[in-house]
Amino acid sequence: MLVIGLDVGTTGTKAIVTDEKGNVLSSGYREYPLESRNGNVTQAAWDWWDATVRAIHTALQSVDPRQVRAIGISTQGASMLAADKNGNPLCEVITWMDTRATKEADALSNAIGKEKIYRKCGWLPNPSLDAAKILWMRRNTPEIFSMADTFISTLEFINRKLTGKNIIDPTNAAIRQLFDMETGTWDDEILNFLEISKSRLPEVLPVGGLVGTLTPEAAAELGLSPEVAVFNGAHDQYCASIGSGAVDTGDMLLATGTTWVVLGVTDRLLYTDNHICPGIHPVKGKFGAMASLVSAGSALNWYKEIVDSDFRTMDREAATRAESTKNLFVLPYVLGAGFPHNRPELRGAMFGLDAGHDRYHIARAIMEGVAFEASIVLEQFAAQGMRIDKLMMTGGAARSDLWSEIVGYVTGCEIYRPQEPETCCLGAAMIAFVGLGVYDNFNACRSAMVKSRRLELSDQSMYDFYREKGRRYRTLIQKLL
Repeated sequence: MLVIGLDVGTTGTKAIVTDEKGNVLSSGYREYPLESRNGNVTQAAWDWWDATVRAIHTALQSVDPRQVRAIGISTQGASMLAADKNGNPLCEVITWMDTRATKEADALSNAIGKEKIYRKCGWLPNPSLDAAKILWMRRNTPEIFSMADTFISTLEFINRKLTGKNIIDPTNAAIRQLFDMETGTWDDEILNFLEISKSRLPEVLPVGGLVGTLTPEAAAELGLSPEVAVFNGAHDQYCASIGSGAVDTGDMLLATGTTWVVLGVTDRLLYTDNHICPGIHPVKGKFGAMASLVSAGSALNWYKEIVDSDFRTMDREAATRAESTKNLFVLPYVLGAGFPHNRPELRGAMFGLDAGHDRYHIARAIMEGVAFEASIVLEQFAAQGMRIDKLMMTGGAARSDLWSEIVGYVTGCEIYRPQEPETCCLGAAMIAFVGLGVYDNFNACRSAMVKSRRLELSDQSMYDFYREKGRRYRTLIQKLL
């Protein structure tokens, strides 16, 4: 028995075919463009579907399509479009990176209240999220706003193309900032302010709920049987949580992409004064708590382009420069200072640079700066009573032994890295297997499908080295902030 784990991301779509033991038999990937102009960051919804078809076609080349029983889906969150009654786009997708709706986010705050909105959906009012963007559409493109039969995001678009049904899950519904997590329904107060009705939004179905089977058209286009089941997916970070094995209370995911995301598993919706983002975890009875470092992978990637190097070379050279980087500090805020500082206007800085330093000293100091920021985030979670002793680390930095080791020494946590790097896809596949009844729950599914290795951190002196350097780093940012 095989399933497809599909991840429809920001810049591309990945598909894996896996069996019930977590063996990934094949995969496919297709990129698509983003259009960026003056703070507007858009893409075409049809590119999502074209990439889905092509990625699945590639993945099916190495397996027997007749053995595929189901599809599970992971998606980017808060990338929105208006669609007609047939699900066809009426406009370009306003992605989660788009900042055009700043005035509208302020209007939401003033009309309803920041804290009240946070308590409803787990997110502070933000121009990147859908509530502000729908209001922007009503004010600036009223003809599209009026014509729209429904306002949808990535998961609903893909679900509809696959099954003909307009379905979303609670993790994606909450990040749209239209959903009340306590009641499990679209929020009347927010919708009334936006002047839209619930009938213009998708149905909310739990993660893992059966959306339906493939339509004849979708089956023919994908090369699969119309009997293939589609199970409702989740926001990509929640899928990564499942795919990395973070399914029990206290488990912590550190997802290291362009933005680094910390996601902990809790027993309750966790609202905090510094606005950790709570959510409904795919595991029944569990919840998520999420915070983001916007200047993380983006900082090293920016630097790599500046010095015309590559990650492999920077890793190799930076690994030999620990002691000589002792007095060099980089505050990595190239895109602003994210959680818990919440200072988007702040920019980075470098301290202690001397003539003996080269590009690889600076690369290491950037890695260290991001790791220090991650440790500050983890302390905020620990202050809420969460156990912080091990991290499931995924993404680009997890492929670097050096950066993974720095994170381990800085945070004092055990570092576990999944053998399957595409944890969003694997999490989506696990949703499908649980939906099929192959496993009773995600704990049993994790035991069978998730394989991780613990990183050996054997140099005890490095714990002391980074404890002292971390203290000095915090002194610097306290002065700056």
